[in-house]
Amino acid sequence: MRRTTCIAAATWCCAVLATGATARASLTTSEAEEIRGYVAVEGHADRVRALVARPDLSADESAGAMTSALSGTAIDERRIAYLEDVVRNAPSTATRPVLAVATVRALLARADAIYAQHPADLDRAAGALSEIGRAYGFVAAEVSGADTVANGMTDGARADIGRALVDHIGRNAPVLKLDAKVPLAVAKLRAQVAISVYDAMPDGATRRVDAADKLGLAGPRRATMVETGILVLDASGSDERIADVRAALDRLPGAKVGTEAVFVGDEQATFRSRAPVVSAGDAVGPLGEAMSPWGGEADPPAVSARTWSLAHGLGVAAVARALDKRPGLRVQVDQDGGAPAVANVAAMLAVDPGRTIDVAAARLLAGKRETAAWLADALGALAVFAPAAGEHDGLVVPLGTASATRVVLEPTGAVSAFKLGVHAWRIDRDGSGASAIKRDGAPVTLSTLATARVAATDGASWSGAGLVFARLAGSPKVAIASGPRVRLVGSTVADSIITPAPGDDLTLDADLHLDGAPAGIIVRARPVGSTFQAISVLLMPGDPIHSAVLLAEGSGADTAVAPVDALPAAAMIHVHLVLKGLTLTGTVGTAPVSVTLPAELAHGDIGLRAYPGGTLEVVGWELHPPVPPPRKQGGGSAGTR
Repeated sequence: MRRTTCIAAATWCCAVLATGATARASLTTSEAEEIRGYVAVEGHADRVRALVARPDLSADESAGAMTSALSGTAIDERRIAYLEDVVRNAPSTATRPVLAVATVRALLARADAIYAQHPADLDRAAGALSEIGRAYGFVAAEVSGADTVANGMTDGARADIGRALVDHIGRNAPVLKLDAKVPLAVAKLRAQVAISVYDAMPDGATRRVDAADKLGLAGPRRATMVETGILVLDASGSDERIADVRAALDRLPGAKVGTEAVFVGDEQATFRSRAPVVSAGDAVGPLGEAMSPWGGEADPPAVSARTWSLAHGLGVAAVARALDKRPGLRVQVDQDGGAPAVANVAAMLAVDPGRTIDVAAARLLAGKRETAAWLADALGALAVFAPAAGEHDGLVVPLGTASATRVVLEPTGAVSAFKLGVHAWRIDRDGSGASAIKRDGAPVTLSTLATARVAATDGASWSGAGLVFARLAGSPKVAIASGPRVRLVGSTVADSIITPAPGDDLTLDADLHLDGAPAGIIVRARPVGSTFQAISVLLMPGDPIHSAVLLAEGSGADTAVAPVDALPAAAMIHVHLVLKGLTLTGTVGTAPVSVTLPAELAHGDIGLRAYPGGTLEVVGWELHPPVPPPRKQGGGSAGTR
């Protein structure tokens, strides 16, 4: 009897031991509270590690413990540092992935809660944006950091984080799906999430397709990802920018090297990633003079502001990649002023090479030598990724709308000679930098530079092409060229210039082009102390441009004396004004002008004015007395005239 009982007891004991070996325990309520308390005070990281990474917990239980601990807790810099300590100082390579995945899931749950709290105003909630940004930065470090593998992060753990990110995107689809339009601040957060999903994907032949599937990409955005491996990210959610980005990448192929994503919206945006991410601006409208890097030496090229923004952002990346490959060129670039200046010229070459060369030459003629040196360096940087030299044209460097052929490289890697179109160019250097630019063997002159123009200068008076202007007030900069063509650049509200009127009564005809800020014509202008009084017939920037007639005091306190009219889109707007007595009539584009002047403006000169940041281009300036009315024919006595 006793023996039977012992056998039964032994059998029960073995069954209990066998069951215990496969059973999983859960954290007790007190253990969960212990984790919450330690995380709240950022203490006892070793105890948190021991509880969260217990081998008898499931992944969901470990994540649940951290999620509960971080629920309602602000994710500030100190807490992120504490969580980094918890994860990255794990006692073994086996526990680090467990802690990383659990903490990532908890931070994403915290981000979920913040999104729910700000369904419509997240871009205006600075604290919420910062919290989410810190959470995403931690997540990115776990899948993108160079030390993750060495510190025990496994491919399986990275894949788990990738799945957690995809689930997070699904829970917050209105803001995190890439086809949704969001504010720029939110777009930066979304971009980091998408980059981390891409980084979490294992390397392999299907990585691009798998990442595109996980991110739900479609259309041109998906095609770009699959074909080039580059993820295009922006705030618009549309495909509008994809073609622009691909065109810019084709013009600056060096920017593609190693790049995993292009973010369009803010050139200063930075992201944590396994491979480089290129950031570019997203300006709208035409490229005006205020934004044009060609400055006062040339008209802006007829491209959009976005084209330039993309070229500049990618130009920075292309030059950086080139200097990494050519240390000798880096030394030369540093001597000539640094990579940012060279990248700016590289982007200019990608948009309009002919205009860029003309401007470099024009500046050299004016004693400004640095742009010519940057031109030689930028050509050298672009040559790093050029195709192999051909049999007839030698080294060919694609430059956007054209290509430089027969390119000659100096030992430093900078370019000293090349051919563009029908002209052969040479950039000479001496010990102080670029000393001369020659075209077809002869030193250049301003008249040989097709797109260069006279630079606007300050002064008391300006003359040329049969015109004479004097400064009326402010600090205007003026250039006069054949045409006649007058350019006025404003920097203060008082900036104005005048020319003597042929009489109190006159007729004016001119074509006006506006860029940047209000500018236009002033009539019956007269000085008043350090400023002036006049009637201003101004063009007002916008879409569309408007015309306005103002009583101007030269201090910015202008008063409208006629309705403001919208004008049809046009490169140049024709102005026809007739002054007779105290009456001003005429047209600005299609808008009629009919104003009675105050008595104090019975006399005065005529001229131009521009607000700060405004540039006014005036072509075909013509002043003459008004045409007298035709004489009556017949019907009168012999003595009547």
